Amino acid sequence: MRVLSLLAVLALEASGTVALPSFATGLKRDALTSTFCGAPNQYEVLSGTPWIIFSMNYNYQSIEGSCCTGLYETSGSGDAQRIHWSSIWDIDATVNPDLVKGYSFIGLTQNLETQLNTISSIPSTYTWTVSNSTAYKGNVVYDFMTSDTKGDSTSSAAQELMLWIRYEGGQIPLGYDKGAVATIDGLYGKDGWKLYQGLNTDTGITVSSLLVPEGNQFGDDVGGTFEGDIKDWLLALSEQGVFEKTTYVNVGNAGMEPFWGTVTFDNTLGLRIDL
Repeated sequence: MRVLSLLAVLALEASGTVALPSFATGLKRDALTSTFCGAPNQYEVLSGTPWIIFSMNYNYQSIEGSCCTGLYETSGSGDAQRIHWSSIWDIDATVNPDLVKGYSFIGLTQNLETQLNTISSIPSTYTWTVSNSTAYKGNVVYDFMTSDTKGDSTSSAAQELMLWIRYEGGQIPLGYDKGAVATIDGLYGKDGWKLYQGLNTDTGITVSSLLVPEGNQFGDDVGGTFEGDIKDWLLALSEQGVFEKTTYVNVGNAGMEPFWGTVTFDNTLGLRIDL
């Protein structure tokens, strides 16, 4: 994932430098209320929620077709607050098939820049349904960033952390060629999670990707459900020496990384940081 544009957006929004569109009210379930097809970025901060919806197509010039993020509605409050959204791909598989085209996601805007050991929990539920007319390459993933410095998500001292709960089409993480640096058992009811680490040469940031075992992924070809405390993943990485428990959680989100395929992910996500 590229995070520079997202961080810039949030910083400008907080300072009042840019005006962002307000979140629509009176939404009708199962009808898209907004569609974001960034070239490279398009987004909306959703007022009254802890989220930003984002279509980050940082390799948009290499897309033959389109990749969009759709908003249906938000619902509930507190523990039951959810967002219904979609990731919609129509990407030619013959053009740059091994290049990730971007990141379609829901990002957190509240309770970030907080030390991990002061966070009570990061509860999340993530349900997705797959409708596709072709095979596809991509994943379902959580992407967080930490640093020993509050607010730092751009320097080489920051850490990008990816939790792959499902992946298709032969996608591999950075550092795969060097082999897994650790195996983690007992996380979210599954053993054999593999931790890979590699340098993102575009950002200078090391990416630590934890992959659910390929033969024991969450969900199947038509969809799936994940539920758990994201803090458990971060603590597991801390125990592997990736960072200290005093690190700051500066960025957090969940979404899909598109490579190619004609597919729609219909998603319902709950994600928040409790202090």
